[in-house]
Amino acid sequence: MSKELVKKLLQQLDKNGDGKIDVNELKMFLDREKWPVSREKVLDFIKLYDRNQDEMLDLDELCTVLAE
Repeated sequence: MSKELVKKLLQQLDKNGDGKIDVNELKMFLDREKWPVSREKVLDFIKLYDRNQDEMLDLDELCTVLAE
């Protein structure tokens, strides 16, 4: 997936406009897509790719997620 497409995805998921996806934004997306996952599991997933340990996924971190 190109970085430009990942950027568009990030913009769609980023509800507060801070340029990152937090646990609540990712959980809302998963709930909307009928993928019931606990908030704790969503946070655990984010932490796997969260290089700067802010408990959010930025563009580069999201690119890493989608490249795997």
